[in-house]
Amino acid sequence: MQLNKVVIASVLICMCLGVIPILMVLSQWYQDDQSYGININDSQSVRFTWQDVEQQTHQFPASAGQYTYLFLGFLSCSEICPIRVQQMIQLEQHIQQDALITGAEVQFMFVTIDPHNDTLAVRKSLIDDRSPRFVSASLSDDELQRLDRQLSENINQELSSFNHVGKLFLVSPDGQLARIYSAQQLSTPKMLHELKHIISSEM
Repeated sequence: MQLNKVVIASVLICMCLGVIPILMVLSQWYQDDQSYGININDSQSVRFTWQDVEQQTHQFPASAGQYTYLFLGFLSCSEICPIRVQQMIQLEQHIQQDALITGAEVQFMFVTIDPHNDTLAVRKSLIDDRSPRFVSASLSDDELQRLDRQLSENINQELSSFNHVGKLFLVSPDGQLARIYSAQQLSTPKMLHELKHIISSEM
């Protein structure tokens, strides 16, 4: 009887040891399969008219095949805006160094919510001159309000200091929201991993 118990215990231990690696693989697969950013099922397109630092007018989206990281903010901000701008800089640097996606059409667009203080010269110096992938945009009041409502940024321009949510949006070439990154989702490596997954799935 004692021998039978030992045998049964040994079998159970071996079974557990065999199952653990399988569970670890499944767990890793499950985690890799999860989106880091918020996945949007809304088919509404992001479209607006904007002006660049040369005061030329453009339509968004403009280029077939081009993904855009879109951020609404103001350059005198001391909270989320500098973090987001730095995050876009880091993403762009990683894209340039990654052989898998360095040739991908990826743009980084900063939309000012404070065009009075974010002058053409300031925007050019802090955004546009960083890289050919970077562009800053100003919108008319009506266009900005419409975009604000669509993206739920909750821009408040009536306080002593501007206020907004500070989300970062990844927009697909056809203007669809591919991912939304909240103010709590600040992991550049995870964003890069997700971008590579999205781009590679369409190749």
